[in-house]
Amino acid sequence: MSFRFSFIFKAVSIALLCGFLAACQTTGLKPGSISSSFAPKGWASKQNGNKAVYVCLPSTCKSPEVVVVGPIEVKGDTESAIRQNLISAELMNAVGNIANVASKGQVRLKTNRRVVTKSYSGFDMTARYRTDKGNVYVAARIIIQNDRGSTVASFATSSSRAKTNLDRFLKQTTIKRLP
Repeated sequence: MSFRFSFIFKAVSIALLCGFLAACQTTGLKPGSISSSFAPKGWASKQNGNKAVYVCLPSTCKSPEVVVVGPIEVKGDTESAIRQNLISAELMNAVGNIANVASKGQVRLKTNRRVVTKSYSGFDMTARYRTDKGNVYVAARIIIQNDRGSTVASFATSSSRAKTNLDRFLKQTTIKRLP
């Protein structure tokens, strides 16, 4: 398995893990809730319904960089629980600590902060995954509207690149609440 394929496979696996940590399973925000102009020069993108993958081409990036946007389903009115701080960054970190211990240091998950806007609630998270070829870093935002959600996750071989790409994606993206 090539390093690039292995990296993308592990990146998508970590995105799914982040989604499961947010007590999520599979549907996503209503179509049209997320609108993005992200796809910088030198990046390839593929969209399938409400799922999107953006990959930085080797001619542009020195190391693999990927941004994945995917749906998650949340049970109950999770957005209200986040807004009321019943589901808090501290609680999410406690769940992350279980994964950290269970992976024996292979995976490190951290919820950095709770995000509450007029359009959605959620969390900013980071992760590090150790591979035999080095570390893969993830910066992600969980986006929840009522009982629906999506995850935007950026993967790179440096934590700063993962965070920069997530920030770039979010700056070029509008998230609106649809009726």
